[in-house]
Amino acid sequence: MLTSIQWIYLVLILLIAFAGAYYPFAKPKQVRSNGGFPKGEAFSAGVFLALSLTMLLPSAFHMFQKQLPEINYPIGSTIAILAFLSLLAMEHMTMHSIENEVKRKRIPARIPFVMTTMIALPSFFLGATLGLSDNFGATLIFIAIILHKGTAAFALMLTMVRSTLSRSQTITLFTIFALSTPTGILFGGFVHNELTNSAVLLKATVLALGAGTFLYMGTMHEMKHAALIEHCRKRNCFLAMLAGLLITALVRFMVGEAHRF
Repeated sequence: MLTSIQWIYLVLILLIAFAGAYYPFAKPKQVRSNGGFPKGEAFSAGVFLALSLTMLLPSAFHMFQKQLPEINYPIGSTIAILAFLSLLAMEHMTMHSIENEVKRKRIPARIPFVMTTMIALPSFFLGATLGLSDNFGATLIFIAIILHKGTAAFALMLTMVRSTLSRSQTITLFTIFALSTPTGILFGGFVHNELTNSAVLLKATVLALGAGTFLYMGTMHEMKHAALIEHCRKRNCFLAMLAGLLITALVRFMVGEAHRF
């Protein structure tokens, strides 16, 4: 079962997703680009990095070592790398498709379908890691998620209303995206409550996948528009990123082991 605070985070994340999509959906003829929140995105990039490398990955290491002591290989790192590279490959394919179709007045329907998959998959793993975490860890992960969820929802809905999708198809596809993180939270909570050896290995795998996902979200998400590339060249945004990283690392030091079994 989820804790009360995790249920609150689940509901808030769902509301933020729909709030971010409201304007482009309600006024498709007036949709326009948004400057975003560079300091917030830079801060969350630092949080993502610290969560990945000081909480999730070390916890996955520990669990794999306890459950599979005979295997002298960094399984957690391998899973994290595979998650990172898979997301990078998906974004490459999506970005190339968008660039090839950018001159068209209406974006083909397959583009938002691919984008939804690309965003929903990491969103699920981010939610799963929140569901696996205690209240301290869950709060940090929640902050990192909401700093991206609203803008991601806005950008995704923007693409959908500019595409050839019908209104009903848009609602269905966006709902899948909006539910991805809450579904991940429920899945993480279920795994967290199971104490069998197989469940511990599953938890370790989810944490390693989450580590790779967080590392990707903090560095390469949106490629050349990633916060570390586009925003952190500015001193104030770079300092915001460091603040996110150091605060998260400090919390990790204060609360100790982030994930237990």
